Amino acid sequence: MSEGVTPSPEGTHSGFPSHTHNLLGGLTVTVLGLALLGYALYTANTTIPRIMAAVIVLVGIAVVTRFVPVRAPRDFYGGAALVILATLTLIAAADLPGQRGFAFGPGTAPRLFSFVLAALGAAVAVGGVFTEGPPIEKYKIRGPSLVVISILAFAAMIRPLGLVPATFLAFMISILGSTEMRWVESLIAAVAMTVFCVLLFVYLLNLPFQLWPRFY
Repeated sequence: MSEGVTPSPEGTHSGFPSHTHNLLGGLTVTVLGLALLGYALYTANTTIPRIMAAVIVLVGIAVVTRFVPVRAPRDFYGGAALVILATLTLIAAADLPGQRGFAFGPGTAPRLFSFVLAALGAAVAVGGVFTEGPPIEKYKIRGPSLVVISILAFAAMIRPLGLVPATFLAFMISILGSTEMRWVESLIAAVAMTVFCVLLFVYLLNLPFQLWPRFY
């Protein structure tokens, strides 16, 4: 083994250096948090989302000032993105019925999933503060593009095809964004997700979703 060779400093290998993701990432989190806070203040019945948005702003400022160290930027910013998405969903669904108490309604599922998503995202982000991890790599367009396409495809297919085909096809489109996709496992997961959506939205929440194509 040759002597005099030292490893690369932490945060400078195969990605953006730590000071870069602290500044840009923290600013991004702060700006998104401020946007969510403004949206929440403009919308009624959003006490909890307002608190969540304010916390997001404070976390972003803490990252910019390096008061909160980001040791695993992938985990931290990925978790923060989930919390931001959950907060946005809570604000957008604030006026849907079924939001209060234990009454089921159109707002029950968005609220439930948003809180679960926010909790999971916060846990992942906290892990990014206390555990070491790799830096953020260069952005890849394939995965996010196919996820967005799957969402748009679901919106376009839900009425003419029904919930069952739309859910199955949208899931298969999104899974194509993974470089580790395996057809057998993906098909099984798509079927399981479709069954779960049918049981939740149609039989549990009693939402008037059409299950199959109109000509079926």
